[in-house]
Amino acid sequence: MSKRVLVLLMMTAALAALTAPVYAQTSTTEARATDSNPNTAAPGAPDPRAYLDDINGDKAMAWVKAHNDKTLTRLSSDPRFAQNQAVALKILQNNDRIALPDFARHGRIDNVWQDAKHPQGVWRRATWASYRSGKPVWKTILDIDALSKVEGKNWVFQGSQCLPPDETDCLIELSNGGTDASVIREFDTTTRTFVANGFVLPEGKQNVTWVDKDTLYVSREWQPGQLTASGYAYVTKSLKRGQSLD
Repeated sequence: MSKRVLVLLMMTAALAALTAPVYAQTSTTEARATDSNPNTAAPGAPDPRAYLDDINGDKAMAWVKAHNDKTLTRLSSDPRFAQNQAVALKILQNNDRIALPDFARHGRIDNVWQDAKHPQGVWRRATWASYRSGKPVWKTILDIDALSKVEGKNWVFQGSQCLPPDETDCLIELSNGGTDASVIREFDTTTRTFVANGFVLPEGKQNVTWVDKDTLYVSREWQPGQLTASGYAYVTKSLKRGQSLD
């Protein structure tokens, strides 16, 4: 492992530890763990913090914001915080860092690159020969920042699944703001456009895979309540091209 990569890993871990937010999902356990907490319910009594189970509820989000603000204020007052944050950001945005391959297939290398100009990322491609030369010539497949601006979204690229053997027809997973729920859209890497009348799955916690060019296996909340306790789908169906989800 190179010194630069080692420093990057160490600084990223340090920054994550300093800035890790508080999430509502863990808060109920925290509340129950302290018997002296005045908000802790007596045995058999209703839990006064049960509202935290509704992780997107207004009251739960207000609780999270209050704790995040308190935590950030305390951490940012440490004289080391600003310097460590600046160093880590400089490393993460360094244009000289190694462009690690996200995919390697058919003599080409795909990489999703983020920097100061493209904080949301650019999905780009170079030939294997170009990549091995040390000075890869990149061709943009999809500019996530530009797409977000056009569509008025805060898209986070969550990956793609491309149909073999050509692997030019891909299912692109996009999350608005980086949530677990995502939108899935069919994309042609040859024309670098979304496929007209192609597969489009509306936002949800879902999994999808190709069966063939006109068929997908899709796991999602087909009917209200068809989710696990943590909100993930457990029913998988076959979806044909042109079919509606109902």
